Amino acid sequence: MLSAAKHEKKGDLYRALKEYRIARTLSPGSRKPANQVKRLENLIAEKTAKLMAIAEKKYRQGKTQSAEVLYLKILTLDPKYKAAFNRLRELNKKQLHRKMQQKVALSQRYRKNSTRKKNRQTEDEGYIYSRQAILEAENRAKDVAGYIGELEKHITKYPNDMELKKMLLNVRIVQARAAFGASDYDRSLSHLTDAEESLSSDKKLLKKLSDARKEFGKELYLKGLRRVRSEPVNAIEIWKIALKFDPHDKRTQLRIDTFENR
Repeated sequence: MLSAAKHEKKGDLYRALKEYRIARTLSPGSRKPANQVKRLENLIAEKTAKLMAIAEKKYRQGKTQSAEVLYLKILTLDPKYKAAFNRLRELNKKQLHRKMQQKVALSQRYRKNSTRKKNRQTEDEGYIYSRQAILEAENRAKDVAGYIGELEKHITKYPNDMELKKMLLNVRIVQARAAFGASDYDRSLSHLTDAEESLSSDKKLLKKLSDARKEFGKELYLKGLRRVRSEPVNAIEIWKIALKFDPHDKRTQLRIDTFENR
């Protein structure tokens, strides 16, 4: 309870809410944690609703950068706020698409004006065609697998293209989050492992995937904690799934060991 109050004082309402929820689970006979949970849930709902209204107004006015900042603020308060998440995904996709089109155009101009050797020109052409194939696949909205396939093929051929690596990373994390939200944990995990294989040479991007794994594992840990008193067997199964996302989480492993050794 004290740590929750400290987080709230610092303005981290989401973390404070999580701490109060844990306290409520561990002290079911006490009304204080439950009251604090309800109070913070209402406060967060009120704040996110106000921020969302402002963000949507900015979005409609074409002030996408200001809107993006507000959507991120909403997600720091409530990471499961679907409308804000979808808007961010939409903005991110448009930004990357625009950058990619600009880069293709720049490559085309460079190729026309280049006086380099023929083999260099051939390489430039291949890069352009690869980028264009990605754009075409992206325009086929339903062909997500084809789009990802073109991204992976391009990255294999041009491993230094960081922009496309980040695009693949974002797509895979969005897929993993969507599957996770639908409780399809195996599919969510497969999206992350596929991304790790494709981006295995980049430590910074692997770190982001590791952070995503830890976040999913933490959410499952808390889900198991909420069920441990009423459904202990189910809680253990949830914790085992959490370890698939974050195998090095000692806290989750300790919970499993404690219950299995009873």
